[in-house]
Amino acid sequence: MMRLYRNKFTLMMLFWGLLLIASACSDPSLPEIPAGELVQRAAARMKDAAGFQFTIARDGAPAFLDPGETLSFRRATGAYVAPDRALATVRVIGPGLITDVDVISVAEIQWQTNVVTGAWEELPPNWGFNPAVLFDNDIGIQAVLLADLSQMALAEPENLAESEGPDELLYSVTAVARGENIYQMSGFLIGPEQVDIQLWIRPETFELVRIVLREPEPNYEELESIWQVDISHYDELIDIQPPEIK
Repeated sequence: MMRLYRNKFTLMMLFWGLLLIASACSDPSLPEIPAGELVQRAAARMKDAAGFQFTIARDGAPAFLDPGETLSFRRATGAYVAPDRALATVRVIGPGLITDVDVISVAEIQWQTNVVTGAWEELPPNWGFNPAVLFDNDIGIQAVLLADLSQMALAEPENLAESEGPDELLYSVTAVARGENIYQMSGFLIGPEQVDIQLWIRPETFELVRIVLREPEPNYEELESIWQVDISHYDELIDIQPPEIK
């Protein structure tokens, strides 16, 4: 009789152990932190970073890079070094043209390879895509996170398996962002209307891994443009110098 009791007890403990393991696997969770605190920590981590790598992609209506509205932005991959240097390869689309151009930004000065010749040339002010401004501590993404977000809320934690970095569960925050500052820091590519924003944040380091911005298209009420910014390799620096112009 005692033996039968022991066998039942062992089977019951095994059952509960398996149930706990299954529950842990099917219901992943992270320590609960308020959405506003997560955003503040992510902004602080970006401000403290010596640099990082990034990918920016846009899907939707054209976002023109030049005053004549002939070249539109599609994608950029590059690196940022604090406080004011960046380089990127930018995919641009024009009439009958899809090509990549290289961009280097040092403070307010930008250089770009010519679409036709491939030679480096300095760009006029307020022309082109300046990634260094996007990540500037005072007017860039960090400042927008701290000053321009409202309606912040936690979303379901998510694993971005296709992103750079460790395979792990990330915090996710949704919010609404005022568009005026985003409009200025993006070189007039995003905004000035308010946009919906979603952030994905690493739990232990509070590194911002992904930003998705959804902006309405005034001429097409049923459509929206989507910007996705992926950030990785925090504090892994790349030497960025002005190009040699011949």
